[in-house]
Amino acid sequence: MTEEILFLFHHIHHLKSKHEVHHCGDKHRNVNAKLNYVIRHCPCGKHSINRKQAIGHATTEESQPIEIKVKFTERCPQGGWHLESGEPAKLL
Repeated sequence: MTEEILFLFHHIHHLKSKHEVHHCGDKHRNVNAKLNYVIRHCPCGKHSINRKQAIGHATTEESQPIEIKVKFTERCPQGGWHLESGEPAKLL
């Protein structure tokens, strides 16, 4: 389940014929107001997100975009929540 949760909060940019994986949220807020969170790598070797709940994005088998509300259950000792502890709450 961890890989699926991580996938919901990462996206790929195509820059100068390279592919770069970025965290959603933070600088991408101006694209979608629901991206009102910041994701960082934490010293625990995981990802830290500054919200208890957040909206992740995926696509259906028909390539239609969907939003998934995710709740995080494990606190990061450095603040925030571990993204890897996320559990899908519902489709939006």
